[in-house]
Amino acid sequence: MLFALVSFAVAAPADSRILFAMNSAVPRSVQEFAWRVIETRCNYQAYEREQRTFWAHNTRAMRIGAGVVYSMNILSELTWKKSEPSAFIEMTVVDDGRMWLTALKSSFVVCTSQLS
Repeated sequence: MLFALVSFAVAAPADSRILFAMNSAVPRSVQEFAWRVIETRCNYQAYEREQRTFWAHNTRAMRIGAGVVYSMNILSELTWKKSEPSAFIEMTVVDDGRMWLTALKSSFVVCTSQLS
């Protein structure tokens, strides 16, 4: 179990607090974009984001035309306060030369996709 935690910790890019598995198909640029989505579109206060652990799981990448679609589920929890429920965030990001968010769903935290 310790090995799994170490492999997650090593995989976190400097500009993202989301921990991805070492063998994740999601590149750093997409991981950083996903973190910016959480920072700007989910209603966590700055101090709340600092206290929480964010774990990416069930990540997938699929090439469609000239772009790649990345889907990921993110678990957000307070590891020291188990009385508060974990939040779940589902996100889909497309990278076709520019990064854009195509889907964002959440439970136990409000996230707005602002999709037109």
